[in-house]
Amino acid sequence: MQLYQNTWLYFFLYGARGDEFIEYNLPAPNYLLHTQRGVFIGWLVDGYPGTTKSREYFNDIIARYIIAYKEHKPERLPYRPELAREALVDIKHTHELKEFQNLPSLYWANKKKIWTTDSVGTIDQVFWAIKLYTEELIKEFGEGTPIPYEMLQDYAFNNFFDRKDKSTLRAKCRNIWNWYNNRGWTIPKRREWKMTRSERAKENAKLKKQRARAILLGFIQNNLLADEYKKKDGTWNVTKLSKATKLSRPTIINHLKELKEEGLI
Repeated sequence: MQLYQNTWLYFFLYGARGDEFIEYNLPAPNYLLHTQRGVFIGWLVDGYPGTTKSREYFNDIIARYIIAYKEHKPERLPYRPELAREALVDIKHTHELKEFQNLPSLYWANKKKIWTTDSVGTIDQVFWAIKLYTEELIKEFGEGTPIPYEMLQDYAFNNFFDRKDKSTLRAKCRNIWNWYNNRGWTIPKRREWKMTRSERAKENAKLKKQRARAILLGFIQNNLLADEYKKKDGTWNVTKLSKATKLSRPTIINHLKELKEEGLI
């Protein structure tokens, strides 16, 4: 028995091929229709954005999807797809929102805590999606030309969920419109909000190191047979640990040294 309602996350992508979802290892779509202008693509998701928490979760995924594929000018279609005969359709299976967590997140914006709607620096993906759409409009209109507020509001209302009065989305649109209006409708330098290639490489290296450390420490601490990975003299068998964890020998050696110095092993 179905305990709660399902929701379609249904989009149109201009100039897309239809296999773009593979780039971020997203689940296979429940609906895919190719047209001359692009593709209609949709997923049938467990749950319904009926509460504030669920709306925020849905909107976060929608915003990250829009940002990830912004070169295709994604539009969320606020209705169910028509089950056309030429479309690829699978409505026997549903998905959970956690299956879309591979979509990129604008986590680096926390460095300067800009483009957020509160004072604690949490990243508002919906705010960023509307902000990036605004910059695309500025490019189309030409810098210095004011963008009608209604265009931002229509975009927000069409793509994201909100309460009946749409007050949260209106506030985001108003803040963005005012920010660009105060700066003469010009686009700030990318340096203000985007990581440089070297900064991104450093951040990725840091995350890789943290992930490797967690894998090794978890394997040692949570493995009842951990002693089998030690030599007779009590030192760790790096070769056996490497095979078990799929981490390189140099990585294991470095982390073993750090973990021992910290008294964790």
